[in-house]
Amino acid sequence: MYELKLVGTALLGRRLVQCEMGISEGKIAKIGKHIGEAESAFVFKKEVILPGVIDTHAHFREPGATYKEDWESGSKAAAHGGVTLVFDMPNTMPPTTTLQRVEEKKRLADSKCIIDYRVCGGVRKGNIHELAAMAPAVGAFGEIFMCESFGELQIDRRELFEAYREIAKTGKVAITHAEDPDINAFFREKFKKREDPAIHPEVRPPLSESLAAATALQLARGTGVKLHLTHLSTKESMMLVRNIKKRADVTCDVTPHHLFLTEENMKELGNFGKMNPPLRSREDQTALWKGIATGVVDMVASDHAPHTKEEKKKPYWEAPAGVPGIETMLPLMLTAVKRKWINLYRMSKLLSINPAKRHGLYPQKGVLAEGSDADIVVVDLNKKREIRGKDLHTKCKWTPFEGFQTVGVPVMTVSRGRIAYSQPMQSKIY
Repeated sequence: MYELKLVGTALLGRRLVQCEMGISEGKIAKIGKHIGEAESAFVFKKEVILPGVIDTHAHFREPGATYKEDWESGSKAAAHGGVTLVFDMPNTMPPTTTLQRVEEKKRLADSKCIIDYRVCGGVRKGNIHELAAMAPAVGAFGEIFMCESFGELQIDRRELFEAYREIAKTGKVAITHAEDPDINAFFREKFKKREDPAIHPEVRPPLSESLAAATALQLARGTGVKLHLTHLSTKESMMLVRNIKKRADVTCDVTPHHLFLTEENMKELGNFGKMNPPLRSREDQTALWKGIATGVVDMVASDHAPHTKEEKKKPYWEAPAGVPGIETMLPLMLTAVKRKWINLYRMSKLLSINPAKRHGLYPQKGVLAEGSDADIVVVDLNKKREIRGKDLHTKCKWTPFEGFQTVGVPVMTVSRGRIAYSQPMQSKIY
């Protein structure tokens, strides 16, 4: 007898198939018809069963800033957004730049996190010699900051080269934030007397990203590291990645906020639309969607970076950069499916299959298959919902997508065979 059984239409490979899915000991034990009894079963008549979402870029803020988010609230928001595995970034307090700190963060996560997780290892000046020891305990290295950032985590070009060489030996992925510190410093000085948040895309212009991305790509080619450029936002970056993919081990992701918002939204959002890299032009946004259509973009990741409303209401130069997004990512991408911008399989590749493959987790994760982890999200493709910050489960209770009308919502999330979130179901049977 299975512990749990889901009955309905499932995305198996490229096809939607009517089937039963038996789950035991955290695994998908059987997929077929009339597979047998279960302790608990759910029959879905109009919903679709998909592989759980893997979010490879989130900031859960614990330890050190739990007033913004912690492992409990962050993972709850993730589960409500269909996310079954999250990669937590290292810029906590203290940052996860030693094996001891990685293990300490994992103990915190084990006590609170309701979904699966990976802790990412931080890279800073002076810890390059520690990366090999950290490697078995981390999901990836990064986010590696090429520009000014949190405390000790910014590294220069020489240190980046040395870090890539060491990370290449471990086989782990180097998740890299590509912005150039000198370009940023120039424009920060130029605009220092301005206080309007709408200048943020000019303070950190597209040139900053493309220059840093070009550097990272060349260093990756020279070191053989598995490079992942995160939250790319410009047309130029898409061209750079496309041109080097056949010559280097490179992947990249884009975020929902760059896919669904542009610099024009800064006028209404103010600091609530301030993130790094900034919102870009409509032309850049179009290039990101083209990158998805042509396979240049491998993944969509949330860059979930919650801050309090009080922090965001500070003057522009004092307000922190970052927006929440882990709970709204899947509904927004399902809306893109409904609008026929992408199909359901392409969405699954961006959110599940490709992240699992890139980080060596496939087919344990990222797919609905016998023997795989039971990481599953069930979605209603036709249900409409208005995004409202007060309804979200992040501690910050706001969103740059306030008032957005989405079509497609998660109704159940299963992580390693355990129901992490479920709407009230009329179709549950025993």
